[in-house]
Amino acid sequence: MNLRALIGTSAAFAGASVVAVALSGGSYAMWVDNFGVPAGTVQSGSIGLTTASSFTAANWSNLIAGESVRQPFTVTNTGTVPVSLSATATPSTSFAIRVATGTCPTSALTGTPASTSATALGTLAAGATATVCLEVSVLPAATAATSHAFIVTVAGTQN
Repeated sequence: MNLRALIGTSAAFAGASVVAVALSGGSYAMWVDNFGVPAGTVQSGSIGLTTASSFTAANWSNLIAGESVRQPFTVTNTGTVPVSLSATATPSTSFAIRVATGTCPTSALTGTPASTSATALGTLAAGATATVCLEVSVLPAATAATSHAFIVTVAGTQN
């Protein structure tokens, strides 16, 4: 065989090999796996609040400017999740209404009145009860013989 025929045959074989590899696209391997997630339970919680008090309305009557009276009440979280408590009160130009967590002290409560902005009362766990002190004070500029009905709203927000 002559050299020219040998080179031609080798070139034809190399060209055919390149074309065959290019057309085949190479070799691909694909792995597939599955995994099942065990069934779970999703359950929503609930929020519920109740209050209880034994207020004595007579304690809040005949107050003069600058005087205040404090009486306790309880808040119970009847829900299944903890809540952040806050309280607001009906605004008044003659009276300031304040709330604070815990038993009522003998001295006046401090801080911004709940009749001005919401007062944070802390977190209450599910099923727990907290004592809250409610204070009504007569502002110095109050008119004599003034009365004011008020509402204190205790709100619970899920943590």
